[in-house]
Amino acid sequence: MKKALILIVLIFNLCTMRAAEHKRMEIALCVDLSASTNGLLDALRTNMWYLMYYLTSYQPQPDVYIGLVLYGKPGYGKKNNYIKIQSDLSKNINFIQQELYSTLVTINAKENYPEKAVLTCLTELSWSKELNTYRTIVMIGNGALTNKTDMDEIAKISQKKGIIINTIYYQTYQSEREIIQWKKIAKMCNGTATLIDPAVAQPWEKDIKSSNSDFISEVNDKFNSTFIYYGEDGNKKFAKYMGMDDYARETGPICLEFRLMYKISENYIGVNKDWDLVDLSIVEGKIDSNSIDKKTLPEEYQKMSFKTILRFVDTKKEERLYLEEITGIVAKRNKILTREYYQEYRPIIKRSFYIILMEIFNSQTDNFHEILD
Repeated sequence: MKKALILIVLIFNLCTMRAAEHKRMEIALCVDLSASTNGLLDALRTNMWYLMYYLTSYQPQPDVYIGLVLYGKPGYGKKNNYIKIQSDLSKNINFIQQELYSTLVTINAKENYPEKAVLTCLTELSWSKELNTYRTIVMIGNGALTNKTDMDEIAKISQKKGIIINTIYYQTYQSEREIIQWKKIAKMCNGTATLIDPAVAQPWEKDIKSSNSDFISEVNDKFNSTFIYYGEDGNKKFAKYMGMDDYARETGPICLEFRLMYKISENYIGVNKDWDLVDLSIVEGKIDSNSIDKKTLPEEYQKMSFKTILRFVDTKKEERLYLEEITGIVAKRNKILTREYYQEYRPIIKRSFYIILMEIFNSQTDNFHEILD
């Protein structure tokens, strides 16, 4: 009887651990840019806003941090094993997208070290030690994994730090030997191994024009008008922010909608406080007038008293909160209207890059994809 009670308690504890909510998600994308992954960089750029939207639609909402490590470009230097940390783990997805779009596809390195790129992720990114945190590295690319010493070290560190390593093998060619190796490293590190066909890596949704597209575009423009940049580089940072909208719009109307959904999420609050007065006010509550140089503000604010500027900040804050509310309502309506479409094309959509990523994260965090599941 005593043994039975102990067993019940153990099972209950395991179930409780499995059901525990992750308050924080740390995801490092380790991406191969060598010649054999042609098209992967474009797929990553296009998929990012879809990915971020679904990551920020979890309830309750965890803090989401994304890191980006690229490898396989000669410009990163042989002494660095052709590896570059493009972004440490961060909530600032705008910056990561800017880095992705500024990365050029050039002549690729003849040598490639995917194992060392994963080790760089494990040892040089700023992984937290906070409880209830989901930590993962997603290794995306192809190529042989032959360095047994590095492989053993990867397994050792990933277990010690509690970092799951998932692999997505990019099938620009067929190599059963490589696929077995990529599956092996995922298994060693408690992860999932997936194959992706480059032909269907792009989001299927990018060609959809929903009934809300024009309205969303208008709301997005109004949302952007709530920003009041400040600081030495404020104008430049705002211009880069607007550039991300342009890239999303060029990808397709629905992509801009997904980016807007990310911008109204809890994960976006405060991201721009270093250059946007409204974000600064939302986070800090009170703005110190001595810390703001009026010469760095937009021209229409430079001759105003600081008291008047603060009134505008409060007004813009209210506008932003209102726009967030109505955008959320429209987004829910759009999910209902597009559900049949998603179900009809489910086999194709499920093979797109961001859906593969979401299914991995969902299965490892006890969440779900609200349209496909």
